Amino acid sequence: MSKEITELQQRIRDFIEASIEEKGYPPSIREIGRRLRITSPSSVAYHLRVLEAAGLLKREGAISRGMTLPAPLGLPILGRVAAGSGVIAAEDAEGHVHLDKDLRRGADYILRVKGDSMTGAGIMEGDLVQVRRQDDAKDGEIVVALTADGEEGVVKRLRRKGTPALLSENPAYEPITAAFQVVGKVVGLLRSY
Repeated sequence: MSKEITELQQRIRDFIEASIEEKGYPPSIREIGRRLRITSPSSVAYHLRVLEAAGLLKREGAISRGMTLPAPLGLPILGRVAAGSGVIAAEDAEGHVHLDKDLRRGADYILRVKGDSMTGAGIMEGDLVQVRRQDDAKDGEIVVALTADGEEGVVKRLRRKGTPALLSENPAYEPITAAFQVVGKVVGLLRSY
């Protein structure tokens, strides 16, 4: 969606976002210049065009303060993951969760937890786990993994030492020592009451 932008362009976008949140409307080109110490209005206009081309800003022609920020895409909820016996995690998004950039924690997608095998780690049935796509993790990290048949997704604690295993945080469940493949690391948790 967006190409690389400079640090200055990111600061301009952040200032526009903060102004809209604080005042309810975007800053003028001159206000952007004053705030970021850019003396030439045409230089500010150039950076705004770059942000628009990158898909990070929408402009309304020659209208003063005619700028809006595109709505964040949010993280897709891709299905369910088991905290118990394996459950198939669908790859079709069942919705999106919009999170402030500080709360995204590098996540690529969200899975809804089904089961009670991770209650000892504070992960309950119905929780949404934020997952970053990666095919490896450190010993002791909580991961999303596919079991040997490649169809069942589980959320477990990874044990690398000794015999690799996926460990539950509930004594009612045995470790999974059959072949598995890590497909993501849990980087956050969302819960509704």
